[in-house]
Amino acid sequence: MDDPVTPPQYFERSGTDPGLTVSASLPEVVSSEAPIDWASLSMPMVDHITELRNRILISAGTLALTLGVGFVYALPLIQVFQGMAPANIRFVQLAPGEVLISSLRVSFYVGFALALPVILYHVLRFVLPGLTDREKGMVTGSIIGGTLLFLAGLVFAYYFVVPSALGFLVDYGQSVAQTQLSIESYIGFCSGLLFMTGLMFELPMVLFLLSFTGLVTSEKLIREWRWAIVLIFIVAAIVTPTQDPFSMSLVGLAMVALYGLSILPIKWVGR
Repeated sequence: MDDPVTPPQYFERSGTDPGLTVSASLPEVVSSEAPIDWASLSMPMVDHITELRNRILISAGTLALTLGVGFVYALPLIQVFQGMAPANIRFVQLAPGEVLISSLRVSFYVGFALALPVILYHVLRFVLPGLTDREKGMVTGSIIGGTLLFLAGLVFAYYFVVPSALGFLVDYGQSVAQTQLSIESYIGFCSGLLFMTGLMFELPMVLFLLSFTGLVTSEKLIREWRWAIVLIFIVAAIVTPTQDPFSMSLVGLAMVALYGLSILPIKWVGR
């Protein structure tokens, strides 16, 4: 019986010397019954899922941490929110727990805003893995720029949009009713308007990131500027909860200016 470890030998007569024989091993034959290493074949998918899990855990952990920070500073932030209201407004708590609910609302918006750069970074690094080093630097720079734009939107809404909207809503009907605002309704109104304005200021970052996919180019943005302005003012009318044209015009004009500024970095990167 052949040795299962040592390959079998065969002998053949030398062509130069008939009395001389040389030996050689038979060529190896790969058995068709050899097991397939499926683990090695599926390793890239396993790595993909592991990367997704790690990025989700990091984003969720960051959000949990920032939510806690937002809740710790919720009451001082509520007092900051009250500074946007007209001086003659009196805030009341109509039901037990309104201040607590308002604190939770403020902590959610603050926590999400603080965690947004980290979440965006991990989402983009997972969705766009094939970027060059230069493009990765641009994406990181766009996230930093988007964070600054979001903060600029909050400042813009705090000093211009919210006071304008509150002034219109409070002044209208002063002759027939005295205004006393529920603290929960007031915080919900202000925080929602601040947050939506901040998100609308993310327009340049969104357009810049879309340029990497080829859906947006600088030429297309210049060519479609009329439709863009119409769409911007429609969105501004939906986001602004009042009907006064001043507040809607403020938000709309700011977005039009951001739309024009977003063309410059897209053209700079050659897209």
